[in-house]
Amino acid sequence: MKPTDRIVRIVYVDGTGLLASDTHGRIHLLDARLDVVASSPAVPQGRPVYGLTAADGWVIGKDRMGAILRWSLDTLELVDRLDPATVCDPSLLLPKERPSPVSSRGIGIWEGRVFVTSGYHRQMLVVDLHTFEVLEIRPNICGPSPMEWACTDHPTRHAVSDKKGHLRFGSFTDGSFPDLVKLDDGNIHRVRYDARHDRFWATQDFGAGENADIANGIVIVDAAGEKEAESLFARDDVEFVTFSRDHLRAYAGGFDGELHIFDNTDREPRIARTVTGFPHQLSDLTVGAGGEVYVLCQDGEVIELDAEGNFVRAMGFARQAVWDIQPSPEDPRTLYCATDTGVTVVRVRDSGAGPMLDVAAEHRTGFGFTRRVAPLRSGWLGITRDHRAFRSDTDGTIRWSRELPALPHTVAADPDGGRVLVATNAGAVELDAADGRPLATFSVDGLPVWAAVYTPDGDRLLITRNGVIVLLDRADGSVRWRFDQGEYPKRLWMRNGRAYLTGDGGVKELIIGEGVVARWLKLLSNTVENAVVTDDLVCASSYGMQLAAYDYLTGAFLGLLEDLPDYPKALSIVPQDTGTAPHLLVGCRTGLLSLYRLDRGPKKLRFRKLRDHWLPRRPAAYVLEHHAHDHDHDHAHDREHHDHSARTSA
Repeated sequence: MKPTDRIVRIVYVDGTGLLASDTHGRIHLLDARLDVVASSPAVPQGRPVYGLTAADGWVIGKDRMGAILRWSLDTLELVDRLDPATVCDPSLLLPKERPSPVSSRGIGIWEGRVFVTSGYHRQMLVVDLHTFEVLEIRPNICGPSPMEWACTDHPTRHAVSDKKGHLRFGSFTDGSFPDLVKLDDGNIHRVRYDARHDRFWATQDFGAGENADIANGIVIVDAAGEKEAESLFARDDVEFVTFSRDHLRAYAGGFDGELHIFDNTDREPRIARTVTGFPHQLSDLTVGAGGEVYVLCQDGEVIELDAEGNFVRAMGFARQAVWDIQPSPEDPRTLYCATDTGVTVVRVRDSGAGPMLDVAAEHRTGFGFTRRVAPLRSGWLGITRDHRAFRSDTDGTIRWSRELPALPHTVAADPDGGRVLVATNAGAVELDAADGRPLATFSVDGLPVWAAVYTPDGDRLLITRNGVIVLLDRADGSVRWRFDQGEYPKRLWMRNGRAYLTGDGGVKELIIGEGVVARWLKLLSNTVENAVVTDDLVCASSYGMQLAAYDYLTGAFLGLLEDLPDYPKALSIVPQDTGTAPHLLVGCRTGLLSLYRLDRGPKKLRFRKLRDHWLPRRPAAYVLEHHAHDHDHDHAHDREHHDHSARTSA
């Protein structure tokens, strides 16, 4: 039996096996074939469990709203749940403070006690592991930032990380963590003790200092907390680092979708092998008792590798997601949805019970999942996770596909429909829209370009991972304007001659040649993934499973919908008749399409749910490739040698 809901965390427990938590607050035991052999009961108010660990016959979890849960390891029965709203010290709360959503995973267990931050991030609970009595509520070790990881592998020297890039050293025995080092400008998702060399390895999300939002990877600090070495192999968040049982290998990876295997024989960290071709970003990894390596992908797929990284088996999880929604130029109530399988065409039409969603066609490309889609007069453009751009006609026939030099992030067509602009980790790539042939490549300081769009005049507007915006002339590609807005982007588009940007720091409106002239961010707890802008309204979605609405002209906050049942990724306004409230179509992580009516009053907006529809789920097909690294060269990707591939299609 396969899990029915997406797995978000895995941990191997000696004597029990592989445990996994899902998006609805349940935990599962997987057997050697990666089938489910036992599951916990459904959880009231079930939410994704991002913190997961086990000790002394118990499984401890933390969900995204800060609820702390305890299951029996033997039976997976749910035994206890600490409510995030009521288990707190009221004297430590801010005025009108409520639990805030956060996907922190830090749970420390030491001497029969559980140390964990709750939905009130400034507070830390100290809980008896065996009775689940709350023994103490104290100020958080990490201040206002949730504890992201707790490493108790060393017998006396413990390490705690947070979401602000801080690593603290001390001991849970006395609760004192006096030694602090700053390693990143973002999350430190993992800290592991290297028993072979008596030191600690920590992950980076953004990088730090001059490398912030440019290069990141693994930072190694000695037992005293002094930085010893680093390996900057990533262009996106690094989610994990884990050692083999003998500490001769370390495994690290994240949102670049690459698994790096370090040779830890000597003190100098060296990447010995890199595994690529996973169906999605990598979100977790755990090592079994026999050296088995279990890799969790962001789409819920679990893949087993051997210690050297060779493919053994995969779960074959059926998944679906809606990453982007764009209206057809011919009919704005016909929408193109970028999905895990390709492009799905959806129509919004009227029925006796109000608007409904019709799936007109599901066009399966056979490529990796479609990250973004751009509409054309006669079809659409798409970019895929496996480094490909393609063009399809309105009936789904693929007119051309083109391999790209690196992972793509966004795609856009110029106003005339003759050129295609793709933002990639290797710069912006321009293609001919008719046949996909390369026309030009544009670099900005040698950095990954994370978003790109054409202006109404046909100039190219690019933004790098670290927030540098450049305007390149249509004719000769020369720089006409450069502006550093300082925060990483997710999406970029033009409307009425102005540019709009989402990402770190909210939704921003830019006047080209001038800079940021408006920003919408209030009450959004995480990176703004997407937004839509109309003449009088801004709607935004965040990684915190939230939808927010603002007045376009005044910037006033109008409404918030949070604790959604799924992660909103794609947004599109569906126009209605004059005088009728507009509709918002939201595409979500599990293939859910939700249609809302936006009922607006003078000072408030209500998201009124009209319809939910789930797209069919499919298993992924992918090829894993292994690249051995030549240690005679300093650069990790010199002289790569392909020595294995394994195709899996469940």
